[in-house]
Amino acid sequence: MTGPLTRDEILRLLEQWVDGTLAAEEPPRGIDPEVLSALTAGTEEEAAQAGRRADTYALWSAMTALAQEVKLQGRAFKELSDTLPEQAAHTVEELRAAHRERERDLEREVERRCRKEALAVLIDMRDRLSRGLDSVRLASARVPSGWLNRVLRRPSEPDPTIEALTKGYELALERLDQALADSNAREIQCAGRTFDPRRMNAIDREESNAVPEGTVLEVYRTGYEWNGEIFRPAQVKVSCARPMEKAIVGNEEYE
Repeated sequence: MTGPLTRDEILRLLEQWVDGTLAAEEPPRGIDPEVLSALTAGTEEEAAQAGRRADTYALWSAMTALAQEVKLQGRAFKELSDTLPEQAAHTVEELRAAHRERERDLEREVERRCRKEALAVLIDMRDRLSRGLDSVRLASARVPSGWLNRVLRRPSEPDPTIEALTKGYELALERLDQALADSNAREIQCAGRTFDPRRMNAIDREESNAVPEGTVLEVYRTGYEWNGEIFRPAQVKVSCARPMEKAIVGNEEYE
């Protein structure tokens, strides 16, 4: 039985083991080292050739994809060139349609303005004829101031001239009312109705307890509606509440 190893012996054995482990591996038995080196060199050349083959394949794939892309681009350009005239014609037709619609809008607007101006002339003419008819009727209602009529108290005979004027005014007003009705112009009814600030303008007020406050007492100028909108508001006189007078009863004062 051997004794324990010394420190120097242990270090020597460790150095031998490390040196043996790091030593070059011997070639396998039965294979000539020259043959093994030749095989190793052949493997590297084959790897290089495989790399070159891979590069050629990648280049061929890229060229094939590029050719396919060129074909697709050419086909798209051909389709675009075929459809471009049709799209241009469609665009031109849309522009023409928009232009025609714009012209129709302008024509309608011009027609509306012309009808509005003509309607304003008709309404003004009706106002003048209405005032003329009122004047004729007022003149026909006056009592003759001749001394013979006052003495004999005979009723005055109708004046043919006044009758003719009255009939002419009435016929003209009737024809104007028909023209206004054909133009969709309607008179705003105001007399005796509640004041409507949207369709009426109050230019005068009168205190009255006989009717409710805000009632139209008199129409100074007739108003008209045209196609559902206010063409001209009416000018009217409106009633207002009379202030309550103070009354003294005994020593107390009441309103």
